[in-house]
Amino acid sequence: MIGILHKLASQPLVYDCLQRVVGQEINLNKVSSHTKTMRPCTIVDVGGGTGAARNLWPRGSRYICLDIEMPKLRLFRSKNPSGFALLADATRMPIATGSVDVILCMCFTHHLTDEMFDQTFREALRVLRVGGRLILLDAILKHERRIGRILWKLDRGSYPRTAETLYEKLGANFRIIHWEQYAIYHEYVFGIGVRT
Repeated sequence: MIGILHKLASQPLVYDCLQRVVGQEINLNKVSSHTKTMRPCTIVDVGGGTGAARNLWPRGSRYICLDIEMPKLRLFRSKNPSGFALLADATRMPIATGSVDVILCMCFTHHLTDEMFDQTFREALRVLRVGGRLILLDAILKHERRIGRILWKLDRGSYPRTAETLYEKLGANFRIIHWEQYAIYHEYVFGIGVRT
């Protein structure tokens, strides 16, 4: 049964609806409160799905929606005909070294094994220019949140982490300039790190 739900949830239109139901707008608003003053030239939305975060960035910027699922990228391109969709793995980004101003990892890292997570951060360090920012927002594992436990059972992501683990990973690779925790149904962390 869970396999059928996962297959259904992977359909781009269903995926978008589910994201809205579980609080995507609140998450986007959290990020927007920090990005509205940024003027990046190039943004890579890692695990960008259907590109819901495109509107966080100025129209003149180069927004790259990177994902491993072509159906989601097709929906992104249908909504953003001039958008740049990149079918690629976050652990091996086909992007030039030091060419990116911002990497956005939103509701994505819980799909990665520890090894993949570490490699994605190494890739982020490689492609970000010095002074570039990594924006990390993801649901965290909180056993005492009953609704969160139910959502984790339904989620295709098999690797939820604690807030402490995500903070430690971000801080080991970047200078943290913002960190907060908040709850919708899941509890979330939202951090911004600068590449030094």
